[in-house]
Amino acid sequence: EDGDIQEARPFPHPQQELLNAFTWLSSDEWDDKTKALHNIRCLAACHSEILLSRLDDVSLAVTKEVNNLRSKVSRSAISTLGVLFKTMKKHMDHEVNEIAPVLLHKMGESNEFIQKAASRSLGIMVANVTPARAVAALMASGAQHRNVLVRRFAAEHLLSAVEQTGAGRLLSGSRDSINLLLHTLVKLAQDNHQDTRYYGRKMLSILMTHPNFTRYLKYSVPPHDLKDIVERIKQQGVEEKKCELPPIREDKKPSNSNLRILQDISASDRGLRSGSQVHVAPCKGICSTLPRAAEETHKLEELYKLLAEKEFQTRINGVMLLLDHCRNIPESICNNIVQVFDAFVPRLQDWNKKVKQKALEVLALMIPLLRDALQPVLFLVVSAITDNLNSKHPGTYAAARKGLEESIVHLDNTLLLHCLALRVRYLSGQALLDVTEHLSGLVTSLYPKKPQAVKCYALPVLWFFLGKSALPVPGDKIKAVVTKLAQSLYQEMGSSLRESAAKQPPHVTKNLWKILD
Repeated sequence: EDGDIQEARPFPHPQQELLNAFTWLSSDEWDDKTKALHNIRCLAACHSEILLSRLDDVSLAVTKEVNNLRSKVSRSAISTLGVLFKTMKKHMDHEVNEIAPVLLHKMGESNEFIQKAASRSLGIMVANVTPARAVAALMASGAQHRNVLVRRFAAEHLLSAVEQTGAGRLLSGSRDSINLLLHTLVKLAQDNHQDTRYYGRKMLSILMTHPNFTRYLKYSVPPHDLKDIVERIKQQGVEEKKCELPPIREDKKPSNSNLRILQDISASDRGLRSGSQVHVAPCKGICSTLPRAAEETHKLEELYKLLAEKEFQTRINGVMLLLDHCRNIPESICNNIVQVFDAFVPRLQDWNKKVKQKALEVLALMIPLLRDALQPVLFLVVSAITDNLNSKHPGTYAAARKGLEESIVHLDNTLLLHCLALRVRYLSGQALLDVTEHLSGLVTSLYPKKPQAVKCYALPVLWFFLGKSALPVPGDKIKAVVTKLAQSLYQEMGSSLRESAAKQPPHVTKNLWKILD
């Protein structure tokens, strides 16, 4: 694909070639799609002003083809996105939130060529869009992903974005954005994958050069996490000795190298910080901790097996066992939240309706129990819930809606607003109606406390709807929820909403006036 860009020549009728590209992309023939993607790359190289007027539609159409089952089309679409980022640069800022999750998802695939293409396009994205946009998108869609490889590559590209932005600019944002950044980096620095931990610590070491770094950290992450990671970076640098506690699935027999970690866990369970002076008897403290850790490891391994069984009733038993563990050993579930949801999320999308409904019902009960511990897997949880809002099965739909309502009551509404806003463009039908309706409620509750978060996440959703010539769902229902969202934003933002609308294309502003007047 790179070669055809270098050899690209201007089209005599570029507008017609763009229309041809849209026509071919809607075809079921893979060779038509390949021609369309070639056209778009050539237009980007020679006629960028033509693409600019339809950049949102072009980006959305190309992004859709990334998931094409034909690997040649998928790889071509991935490369085309890289070309768009390289040629359109900061004009692609508004597309980052939709494209980054799709490219990151491809990093988890076994096809090495697809992985390399996706990583290359992500690198081009980071190099050409506004760094703050890249940082936000990578944190939201990659750092919390359940796939260990996705988290690893997200951390690698996030490091590039952090290096471009610099500690001063990253720590000069709003308190909420700084808290989210630091919380994410600490999570990455504690990841199961060694490379991910390295990138997380490297980013923390960059931020540590800022004079106010320590003050920010104290308000952002648990003290024992802060002390352990920062002290390790100061003493050892970002490299690490390969003797840390392995992932729960690989941990068969605790070794002597785990004793210090187990002591820290024991101390934190008693409300102490790992850096404080905790005196543990050489044998008694260790011996009392090891059996409990081994027992909980065994319980989790048994849980994973049940959730993956072929018999649907056994999978249901696994779902119920997970709820039981959330009530009886919540610390173990929280400490292994990514691995647990690796096994649990497929049950939220199970082919068997009974398993799926039971999993969604249990999720609604788990949310109040786990609360903030769900942050690393929040995007996955939101995706599973919203996908099921289109179910024609009344029990499944009711369970999914209950899960969404419980999330709003018990989880961080700022993160939830972000996740729901990211999902809107990929939803249709009843799911789109429900999510948009709940976005209006989040706008009303969040704006007095966190106006910047609402402007950053909710406003683009409104512009997305108002910029469409035809709404994704026909009929009066979608018009009603879009009107409610616009009115909620206007009630909170007042005249500043009109000022923001003035920066949008004329037809978007016109549609807003129709709703508000």
